[in-house]
Amino acid sequence: MHPLSRRLMLGLAGAYLAGPAEAAKAKPPPPQRIIGAALPRSGDLALIGDECLRGIELAAGAVNASGGIAGQPVQLVTADAVDQADAGAAVNRLLKDRHAGLILSAGASELSYPASAAAELAQIPCIELNAIADGITARGFKYLLRTGPTSTMIAAVARATVQQRFVHAKIGLLFNTGAAGGAIAAAVLSAFKQAQIQPLLAVGYPEDVTDLAGPAMRLQRAGAELVVHAAGADDALAFFLALQEQGWQPKAVLGCGKGYSLRETAAALGARFDGTFAIASPFYPASAQPIAEAYLARFGMPPRAPDSLTAYVGARLVFDTLAAAGGDPAKLLGALRQANIPAGGLINGWGAAFDQNGQNTRAFATLQRWRNQTLQPA
Repeated sequence: MHPLSRRLMLGLAGAYLAGPAEAAKAKPPPPQRIIGAALPRSGDLALIGDECLRGIELAAGAVNASGGIAGQPVQLVTADAVDQADAGAAVNRLLKDRHAGLILSAGASELSYPASAAAELAQIPCIELNAIADGITARGFKYLLRTGPTSTMIAAVARATVQQRFVHAKIGLLFNTGAAGGAIAAAVLSAFKQAQIQPLLAVGYPEDVTDLAGPAMRLQRAGAELVVHAAGADDALAFFLALQEQGWQPKAVLGCGKGYSLRETAAALGARFDGTFAIASPFYPASAQPIAEAYLARFGMPPRAPDSLTAYVGARLVFDTLAAAGGDPAKLLGALRQANIPAGGLINGWGAAFDQNGQNTRAFATLQRWRNQTLQPA
């Protein structure tokens, strides 16, 4: 991504007019740009939240290494959005206690709804980096933009995958009824209907269910050959354990949801997970290898999921746009709405152009596949 221009800070020469004693004093450190990040640091979504935070931290570090925003370093402050009930309060803590000038929201759709609502009430810019539910940007909010893909974008890849690879397969849809899984399932069913693809059955389960033996048995009895799974963070592991217990394996599994793009899932399941398809944001393509190397150098391990790159790309777009706007958060949303970065202009292959709802229409999801515990383009 090409660096955007930054306004130089004006000299503080007037400070020296107070006299020799004042001039002899050391310069105070420059003021910092306080950016708030509301994301899960504990609870069931902590791994996803931590992966997103790593991407944001890498973006902030890169910007600070090149001079900061309008000459001022970025200070990143975080609040733990443990669950849906706490997400709005987490944003309020960032605004009132940490004096954040804008909010980066990342982690999960169920957290994004209340987090972005709290920022909207405070009339503070909120940029959603990672949550995918269509409804997040369908509420007419003025202070909300989303840089990443939507559940409809994920469903479009699912439809194309079925049309190109599984034309005659008997399809079963399995989905978590939570904010993300439910949104993906609704979008997939709509996309399938438009393409005249008729699943054998659709099986939903509550988001707090940990044993998927019952839903897996229903899919087996129906004769499903391809299972499209709109999963929560832990659901991919639960589903494959249920398959193992039943001694059944469908011909293919097409995973849509955070659990299917996590390296930890692949490590836990080993060879059983090999060949599984995943629809997700791009996972460190060749253009993003410098970010993967920076990740490894800082955190001592390779990236765990596409979420870190997704968060990096969104945060870097925000920081660079803010720098081009002179560092004024009040100008950020207007500047982003005028963005016109073609596909391929961002380091993960995305572009940037925001529609009237605040959605980046040049984000996309891709079809990927697990091979030897590595997520690769399919």
